[in-house]
Amino acid sequence: LENILIMFISAKSNLLKMALLFSVVVSLAFVASEPLRPNIVLLFMDDHGWGDFGANVPAVKETPNLDKLAKDGLHLTDFHVGASVCTPSRATLLTGRYGARTGVSGNFGLIGQVVELLFNIVSQGPESLHGIAQTERTLANTLGDAGYEAHMIGKWHLGHHPGYHPTYRGFQTYSGDMGCLDTTPQSCTSEDKRDIGAPACPALCNISTGKNTSFRQFLFNQFSAGKNGIPLYDSKGYWKQTTNCTGHDCNLDIVEQPFNQHDHVFFSLIPVLQAASIIKNMSRAKDDKNKNPLFLYVAFAHTHTPLAYETAFENASSRPGNLKIFGNTLAEVDHAIGVIRDAVDSGPGANNTIIWVTADNGPADLSSVACFAIGSPGPYVGAWQHSPGGGGGGGSCKTTVWEGGHRVLGVTYWSSVIQPGTVTDVLSSLDLTPTFAALAGAKLPEDRVFDGIDLSPLLLGTNVSIAKDRMLFHQDGGGQPAAGRRGKYKAFWSTYGSGGGGCFYQNQSHRWPTKNKHIQHNPPLFFDLEQDPGESTPIDPGQDIVDLFQKEYQLLLTNIQNSFKSYSNYSSGGPSAWACCNKQSPTCCCNA
Repeated sequence: LENILIMFISAKSNLLKMALLFSVVVSLAFVASEPLRPNIVLLFMDDHGWGDFGANVPAVKETPNLDKLAKDGLHLTDFHVGASVCTPSRATLLTGRYGARTGVSGNFGLIGQVVELLFNIVSQGPESLHGIAQTERTLANTLGDAGYEAHMIGKWHLGHHPGYHPTYRGFQTYSGDMGCLDTTPQSCTSEDKRDIGAPACPALCNISTGKNTSFRQFLFNQFSAGKNGIPLYDSKGYWKQTTNCTGHDCNLDIVEQPFNQHDHVFFSLIPVLQAASIIKNMSRAKDDKNKNPLFLYVAFAHTHTPLAYETAFENASSRPGNLKIFGNTLAEVDHAIGVIRDAVDSGPGANNTIIWVTADNGPADLSSVACFAIGSPGPYVGAWQHSPGGGGGGGSCKTTVWEGGHRVLGVTYWSSVIQPGTVTDVLSSLDLTPTFAALAGAKLPEDRVFDGIDLSPLLLGTNVSIAKDRMLFHQDGGGQPAAGRRGKYKAFWSTYGSGGGGCFYQNQSHRWPTKNKHIQHNPPLFFDLEQDPGESTPIDPGQDIVDLFQKEYQLLLTNIQNSFKSYSNYSSGGPSAWACCNKQSPTCCCNA
């Protein structure tokens, strides 16, 4: 291009100048269309509320690193996930498609349970045999086809057998607990249930015979010690030279069971050090043509119960009483994110790496979780669901389509590329697959519909209004659209609460009434989120708005029915389906 400009200046004839000018225009167009191919670091938190983030709620003091990331990058104040519970949310994140298209509507079971009945040991589920359908392409598949090195650390929860394990779904290496950690006994004694917030004990390696034990101890054995131990997988080749389970059982990738998060300081140290090492060794400088760019996906267990943290964080929060346990856990994951950001900023790809931080769903306002053991949805409390004249009760966060369930933190940072600021438009985790594909120059499959939009023009500043008038739908527990959002208006075709009455206090009283109504609405129930973020008072938005939402809703249902869909198999098995490193042990312990 520089040589063409020199020739243009020295050219004698106008004809030659016009020809050279045309060459300049073509060259500039080529340069502008060439993909940037940044390294991509995707950080995914667990059960983290919109209100558990200082940039959203200044009273929160445990997130200084996240707050700084938001200040230095784009703070996305109206960011949503594709589903409000673990497995479906991770499926929408990695495919860019609604659950009604992928067939992923609920969680895949990972840990089986042994139950003693009259001294006979039997097995009961769930122990999933499958995972997200193999007909679905993940973000790792897409970026891998474009030459990216894809690595994952942490919670997968989309299948743990050959064909479904992360290293079959586009990731070259994987280290983590698959998603078992949050299905363990929730604290160390039976009476704690999940209401004290104490760190959990790993599943035990023994089963009581039932003899000479109290009935209370007997029950504890059934529902705690009887679960097979948490497995820690390592498919990175740190212990062996394998990258997936081809030719061997995925159970051979289990390096410890039960995995003790306290011994390994897994919640903080191990994944952070692994992530930092991968970033420093594998991220690509912008002008390095001899190295492939990096895609690193880190899925934290924070702040899902059981709440636990390394001892260095035991006084990180100044919250009173048991609230301190949640605050310390929040402070630990914030520290982890800060370490990862430092690794990016000091690594070879410092100016060529995009970091995106979000969460799988809002706080777990469920009947089995204590009010002080979970985070906060901020002002998005779903008040209509709790009112006797409305939904009648139940939680309004995780598993629901109220704002507290799917509105989560959103932050993206790309030094020297993304200009700092705040985006208030409606954005979604569904957008990450088309956005990262566009930035990477990767080609999405043409045989299916993607429900997200490419946000790269917004990130690069070429079209900051690209998401201004979008219609975003929120799926229910069956994977079907139950609510929709456009601008300030939100419509519900179905309302329901979670659990029996939302979380409970230590005296066993519930935060909300316990009567939970599941109501279908036609015409839909409308709220104005600008005036009423707590969704307390339904409005009449006018017939034009009602007609617009009804039309878009019917178009989506028709499109889902007539376009490519996958079938995700939720069938379960017995002990043979367990993640198990030692088949001879009734609870799969291999290092006891």
